[in-house]
Amino acid sequence: MTQGRGLGLTTRLLLLGLVPSIMLTLTLGWLLDNSIRESLYGGLEQRLNDRADRIQANMVFMPTQQWRYEAGRSSDEFTHIFSGWYWVLQTPDQQLVSRSLWDGTLPAPHHTAPRDMLTNTDPRGQALLGITRTITQEHGASATLYVYGLAQEVTNDLSRVRRNLWLGLAALLFSITVTTLIQVRVGLKPLQLLRQRLAALHDTQTNNTQLGQGYGPDLDPLASEVDALLERNARMVARGRAHAADLSHALKTPLARLSAEAARTAQVPSSMVLNQVKSIDGLIERHLSRTSAAGDHAPSLQSTVLLQDVIRPLAQLMQHIRPEKQLEWQLNIPPTLHWRGDRSDLEEMLGNLMDNASKWAHARVRVQATALPQKSPQHNQLVMTVEDDGPGIATHQLAQAGKRGERFDQNTPGTGLGLSIVADIAHTWGGTLLLHTSELGGLRAQITLPT
Repeated sequence: MTQGRGLGLTTRLLLLGLVPSIMLTLTLGWLLDNSIRESLYGGLEQRLNDRADRIQANMVFMPTQQWRYEAGRSSDEFTHIFSGWYWVLQTPDQQLVSRSLWDGTLPAPHHTAPRDMLTNTDPRGQALLGITRTITQEHGASATLYVYGLAQEVTNDLSRVRRNLWLGLAALLFSITVTTLIQVRVGLKPLQLLRQRLAALHDTQTNNTQLGQGYGPDLDPLASEVDALLERNARMVARGRAHAADLSHALKTPLARLSAEAARTAQVPSSMVLNQVKSIDGLIERHLSRTSAAGDHAPSLQSTVLLQDVIRPLAQLMQHIRPEKQLEWQLNIPPTLHWRGDRSDLEEMLGNLMDNASKWAHARVRVQATALPQKSPQHNQLVMTVEDDGPGIATHQLAQAGKRGERFDQNTPGTGLGLSIVADIAHTWGGTLLLHTSELGGLRAQITLPT
């Protein structure tokens, strides 16, 4: 089952940057809009209450059980005809209106405005906002006072402020969007450079084989790992070619013997054919083993191998293979010492060295392993040594001992590939194989691997 590709990294970063900003900006705009709206309506309500106080102070309840407005000769907004400011005093038996209504009146109000204010229309059809209060005299007489002002005093200001507010927020969102786009482009530029250099590796016209550095502290370690993988793959390809060439060269000898014998006589002895076939089969198996070590067991840093779980069973196996030698095996392996790599590769390397040591040792074989901490944990090293008390190898021959097919004792069975296989596998993991003369008197083989 295939899965969808999903959103790209650029889209995800844009969404993570823009969606919260948009939501925060809209929420802030809504809060500011409500606050400004309440402030403007509250200001009009306060002005209406101030005028209601003044009107109430000029209201007089007459002995005739009627209300009268005594404003004197002063002129105010309630005396100008259709000024937009109106008041109405209402009782069951009487209605007084401001002079600004002239000889008209107002319809019944509605409670549909913010802050529970009244809405109405004046004789000219203009929208009004108003308040109401009950006036009570000391004799118990009461009346309802309505005071109105033009709604456009609030709505015009509110529209202007809202327009400026949302235009400002829109400009802010635009700035945030542009800034986020620039940040994403600049932030992802190292990834784009990494992708370009990866694509350049496929270009046969260039000699680029590494990504190099220069991507910043976050991506440089990734580039280093990719370079290490590319280098490891290149080494495996080179080793595969070398193995094929070695096998081709090694097969020439048995094939030449068979060809010469066939040319010499029509009846080739079956024993000779069998010996040469076994030789060819052994060569093929050896080279397949080397190819498997270099390819099929390519480094996979996902498993942890305890050293003693590999070395102790190998030592027991060697004792069973050569019981007649009664060798003393000295194993100095810390119980918690481990290596992150492929178990079969470790067994191949140590198996070859321990087999070689048990073949040549007189009485004793010593196997040791230790960890060497470096400045940074990722560069720590594992050092394993296999020593014997056998005849060893002459000092001038040590440099040649690890080369392919190099044998110094032609009377001892073997192909001369054991140390070469160990060196190849160690090199696959970025390690080394060094040969020295042991203090026991024989050969000391040391494998150094990164942990």
